[in-house]
Amino acid sequence: MASPLEHLYPLAPVWAQNFGVSVYGFARRRWQLGGQFSEYVRAFRERDAWSAQRMNEYLDRRLGQILALALAEVPYYAERWRAIGILRDHLDHFRLSDLSGLPTTPKQDLRAKSEQFVSTSARSQRLTRLHSSGTTGTPVTAICSADDRRRFMAAREARSFGWAGTSMRKPRSMIGGRMVVPKGNSGPPFHRYNWAEKQVYFSAYHISPANAPHYVAALNHYQPRVFTGYAYSHYLLARMMLNDGLALKYQPEALVLGSEKLTSEMKSTIRQAFGARAYEEYGAVENCMLATECEHGRLHVSPDFGIVEIVDDQGRPVPPGIEGRILCTSLLNEAQPLVRYEIGDLGTWSTQPCPCGRNHLPVLQEVVGRLEDVVTGPDGRQMVRFHGIFIDLPGVLAGQVIQEAVDQFTVRIVTLEGFGESERQAIRDRFASRLGKVKVRIQTIPEIPRTERGKFRAVISKIGRSNLP
Repeated sequence: MASPLEHLYPLAPVWAQNFGVSVYGFARRRWQLGGQFSEYVRAFRERDAWSAQRMNEYLDRRLGQILALALAEVPYYAERWRAIGILRDHLDHFRLSDLSGLPTTPKQDLRAKSEQFVSTSARSQRLTRLHSSGTTGTPVTAICSADDRRRFMAAREARSFGWAGTSMRKPRSMIGGRMVVPKGNSGPPFHRYNWAEKQVYFSAYHISPANAPHYVAALNHYQPRVFTGYAYSHYLLARMMLNDGLALKYQPEALVLGSEKLTSEMKSTIRQAFGARAYEEYGAVENCMLATECEHGRLHVSPDFGIVEIVDDQGRPVPPGIEGRILCTSLLNEAQPLVRYEIGDLGTWSTQPCPCGRNHLPVLQEVVGRLEDVVTGPDGRQMVRFHGIFIDLPGVLAGQVIQEAVDQFTVRIVTLEGFGESERQAIRDRFASRLGKVKVRIQTIPEIPRTERGKFRAVISKIGRSNLP
């Protein structure tokens, strides 16, 4: 449920909205970068130089601790594992190689029973609930403590940002899913400024050829050193900049981008427009895995963040070069540990070692399922993600957005008991806040079809990418 302040935010003038996001930024900075954050960063950087044997020994110990915690304190695993005869004695000498013997955790279980995944020792703490954007069609709620969050951010600081030669503590920009510009038909500015973190946050829902000059002007005014957020949104803006002769008046250090796969074409276009290299980051709101791009362009998994398996339909590991389902076991989240969690993506291990020498951090050759179709609005704006369309709608089990024409959309949803007209109106209102005046037809269906490769397409555009600038 939205807080009273979130209800007031759209009604406030821009200066008050900037003040509000700055107050929020101050609290978030203390939450994410306070406490032992710097110590956690040093530990991740130290493990960068470890041997494979030393890393495996560390992972065996840490995995045993997490599994013991899950069995003793997490209701979901305590009930499920004990029902199949898994007891504390079985975990005393548990190793990474034994992980495939445990059952998988379906995404739908986390969505339906998120509170049952919370450890009893964490329930007395102040916990934060984070919602996924639902790119797999099934939004989930991830729960963590402040210390868990600091460990997540420390890994990103050491690997995602550190390998890119920059830092999340430097002035930065963000193109993301928050509705910082509340109305779909709003005029400029299309950003809000967070003074506490020196962060300029851009709307992902107003990027169009007509609006691109306002985005570039804000970048030149605030001059963030590192750009973060949606990969495809940055690519769309970069294409518009090159087409219209728009340019930055300074050189940022790097772009650290996620949410969608960074192709070679996207990287080249982004470098031309922004004058800096884009580094890919692959993760999830569940905070059970992290993969980051090294200087040689390879995507390394951080197993000390979360153990990644790539398995076949029977849950057995597949060899490098063979595509399989990605399973994740979180090692940092003690409030809501996930074991062999089915994140919903397909992947392939690389068959070649990386020239960077970090062979104790395995390389993903490919991740399938994160590149969505582009939606083009009636005024030419373009976007790839619909963060928030289905969040806080408990009657929606899964959803898919289909663009039929520039002003016509079909929303396919699988519903639960209790879904009604108020939820339908909420979906229509959320489309209007992102795209302006469009027609939205809502269909309830028993199941959303998947592709031949078994992937869920969260956004489908029938007008094609020929409409890109």
